[in-house]
Amino acid sequence: MQTEAKSPKEQVLALLRDRWWRLCNLYWIQDENGVAVKFVPNEAQRQLWDDQHYLTVILKARQLGFSTFICIFILDTCLFRANTAAGVIDITLDDVKGKLGKIKFAYDRLPEDIRKAIPLKTDNTLELAWVNGSSVKGGTSHRGGTLQILHVSEFGKISAQFPDKAREIRTGAFGTVHSGQMIFVESTAEGVGGDFYNIVTEAEQRAQAGKTPAKQEFKLLFFPWWKHKG
Repeated sequence: MQTEAKSPKEQVLALLRDRWWRLCNLYWIQDENGVAVKFVPNEAQRQLWDDQHYLTVILKARQLGFSTFICIFILDTCLFRANTAAGVIDITLDDVKGKLGKIKFAYDRLPEDIRKAIPLKTDNTLELAWVNGSSVKGGTSHRGGTLQILHVSEFGKISAQFPDKAREIRTGAFGTVHSGQMIFVESTAEGVGGDFYNIVTEAEQRAQAGKTPAKQEFKLLFFPWWKHKG
């Protein structure tokens, strides 16, 4: 029996229900020259999508775009899953503002119908909040409240340069994300020792032993420079 063809509106709604389609088609970013371009995940970003876990630690080479991907992922979740609370942590407030700036840049270039349906009610350099109850807040740490997504950028540098701050993030911010929610920790390697090194080592040992990480355990994704050159 022949099925009735979907109307253009129904076709659009079907696409919008597909999260991977949204991530590959809806969002705009700035390239290395500051030019607005449509966000299309690269090989490393696609691997992160395919291999992500509830808690994911990323040991990376530089300039692979993980922060950009996670920012777009956070925006998409906030828009299409009401009452999502997300947090972004980085080594300095300027770095944090840069990441929330990526999120705002992508939001501002969404189709007008989406922005009208889910408008911002709070818009500043350290917090974005929408009328659907979702929000993303940035800082050099996070305490209090419950998060569904936490992104900690350059945790290796934080651990090496500010060990007390790293300990505060691990004991405080990580605890705001309940089991079954998501934490992304990403950084380049910054020597032996410290909280980032310990997280990577523990995750690596589980992988080498063939153990699947539990919801409350980190999974390691390793992206060496020689494998992902651009």
